[in-house]
Amino acid sequence: MSQSTSPINITPRPIIADTIQLRNIQLQLPTAPDPWHRLAKPQPCSACVRLSYASSVSSAQADDVSQTIDYGKLFRRVLKELESFDQPDTASTAAAAAAAAAAVQTLGSLIIGADGTPLRDRLRGEIGEDIRLVAAMIAMCSLQSLEETAQGASSTAATSSPAVRGDYGEFEVQLQLPKAVLRARRDLLYSCNLALGTLQEGAAGVTEQRLVLLHEKFEIRGIQCYCILGINPWERVEKQAVDVSLTFKGHGLQEWGSTVVDVYQELVRHVAERVESTSFQSVEALAMFIARIVTVEFGNNEVTVLVEKPSALSFVDGSGLEITRSRSFFQ
Repeated sequence: MSQSTSPINITPRPIIADTIQLRNIQLQLPTAPDPWHRLAKPQPCSACVRLSYASSVSSAQADDVSQTIDYGKLFRRVLKELESFDQPDTASTAAAAAAAAAAVQTLGSLIIGADGTPLRDRLRGEIGEDIRLVAAMIAMCSLQSLEETAQGASSTAATSSPAVRGDYGEFEVQLQLPKAVLRARRDLLYSCNLALGTLQEGAAGVTEQRLVLLHEKFEIRGIQCYCILGINPWERVEKQAVDVSLTFKGHGLQEWGSTVVDVYQELVRHVAERVESTSFQSVEALAMFIARIVTVEFGNNEVTVLVEKPSALSFVDGSGLEITRSRSFFQ
């Protein structure tokens, strides 16, 4: 693992910052996590992106769209970049495969953690199989749109009002994959927060821009299980549906995230099978049982477990309990 010891400087948020967003972009990922563990299989994905920048005041005053970020161009840029994730199937496209791998390596070096760890050191599996790469690609498309707009605004601005700057940007990306986990009734959700920063490289102190991945979160929502759960006599007769959701979050590009990516498919299957062989009176006991499996047996540092009983109350969609436990809690 390569890390930089040079300081990373992130531009503070300016007094006036605006945000554009693309909500629920419907994408077909050429290759993505597959519930049947097959490689290079397309998957549906809903993406959201928010880009905060400084600022669109000059665009508003001049009523000039060239001085603000074009979200239509951003959308088309994302679609174009996704094509590079397509996996070739024949030897005749080996050159395209090499080009795609090189592009991923470049992207993996331009996005770093707060400690300097590059994304490429944390990625798992084949190209596109780690959803963090897709989120990174969308964030980089957002940065390119920001830089393009900043360059255009600086050359055409006719007023002294604040224009879009190229040295500040905050980015939020969320990916929702409804088909990625076989036992999950809802979805696999990944979200991350990034900021534009500068990194000093070498003895000459050359400054280079980087996207710094500050925080990330994985959620596996609605794992379907059936077990005996409850204290009422009728609840002890027949298994009832139980929905389990698992959330992992922390600082970006740390080892915990790669652990989640490595184990979550097997983890979900294991949790579902183990829960279905249990009998508990309290939701608290079941949630603790699941947290122990996730942390102690599968090596995750910390997990938030949500256990819901959809059938417990007639006029309530779901009643349950959420707990957060670390591996050290059980040791």
